Amino acid sequence: MLSGKTAASVAAGTALITGACASVQPPPGGPPDPNPPAIVAIIPDSGSVAEGLRDPLVIQFDEVIDERSGGGLERLLRLAPVKQPPDIDWKRTAVAIKPKEGWRSGIVYHLRILPGISDLRNNRLTEGRTVIFSTGGPIPATRLEGTVLDWQAGRAAPRALVEAILLPDSLVYPATADSVGDFLLASIPPGRYHVRAIVDANNNGRRDFREPFDSVTLTLDSAASHVFWAFRQDTVGPRIARGSVADSFTLRLELDQGLLPEQLEQTAVEVLALPDSVPVNVQAILRQEEYDSLRAAERQNRPAAEPDTGAARRQAPADTLPRTPGEAQAPASPDTSRAARLLSSRPRLSPVVMVRLEKRLEPGSRYLIRADAVNLLGYRQQSRFLLVVPDTGGRR
Repeated sequence: MLSGKTAASVAAGTALITGACASVQPPPGGPPDPNPPAIVAIIPDSGSVAEGLRDPLVIQFDEVIDERSGGGLERLLRLAPVKQPPDIDWKRTAVAIKPKEGWRSGIVYHLRILPGISDLRNNRLTEGRTVIFSTGGPIPATRLEGTVLDWQAGRAAPRALVEAILLPDSLVYPATADSVGDFLLASIPPGRYHVRAIVDANNNGRRDFREPFDSVTLTLDSAASHVFWAFRQDTVGPRIARGSVADSFTLRLELDQGLLPEQLEQTAVEVLALPDSVPVNVQAILRQEEYDSLRAAERQNRPAAEPDTGAARRQAPADTLPRTPGEAQAPASPDTSRAARLLSSRPRLSPVVMVRLEKRLEPGSRYLIRADAVNLLGYRQQSRFLLVVPDTGGRR
């Protein structure tokens, strides 16, 4: 049964919806209203216990809101845990929300109201809020927090999707990371969770194929924290996606997956000069940073009379070219954020493989490159790539 206070609140919510349907109209004239709609009531409100709840949750605004806000209210109102998207009923100045399967007894529900709800003049709410209530039992004082990093990109993952899945019931509590990759899930039931963090590249609120993610299984008593290192978790090994000439003795290969230095050490590359498939000896396989250091040392030791050809400049990637006089660049301020400190504790994933050859690459010639690489999950793949060396008329 509903308690007297909760029953009265639900009755008030029903009255709000009824009133909202009756006669609310935007003002026909007067000065323009620059203010976004304000929430004046939520029933049941955050922190309440609504045992035996059957009616929809109601959000009441102080004016008519646009039902197309943010591409549809279903994008801006996220209820959890539910088995499928809830029913959302627009009532002009109110919105009613209810799970399709009905409210389950003894569950802690989270309703995330995201920024973007607007009135008919397109004045938008710029801040969101979370409503937490229970359909039986106290609301727990728990905290699950952490940071999501986009490992291969070498940065925090803003707006990453986090899903905490309560085991064995598979109740899903979602959260969204902030601009520096941090997230917080408060007041979720204690228990064992499988938590996954996804770099939501297309901002559709779900994990899509090949989007980077990381996961962990943990036990939540009162508080838990974890750092997620998201990367593309493929069950197929890395393949060559692109190839180019870095300099007269070096090929630059870009794989379709990022590798750690230890994976790079396990990578085998074979280079054959066409059309006769004559093997070209590989002197070294280097990371981009190792190659950059090697090239810097070579430039430093180069005699002053030896010019650097324009052709080589055009072939080399921008980050490997020497700066011309007058190009001095002011040093960037060091990144002292928490994400930067975390990222500095591990090698960065890189898809780039620099292949140093013993023999000079001949302009206008063709080479067949074969690579055998293994990814972070241990999956190995062989691939090949046909590279044509630009015939620029110059040599290094």
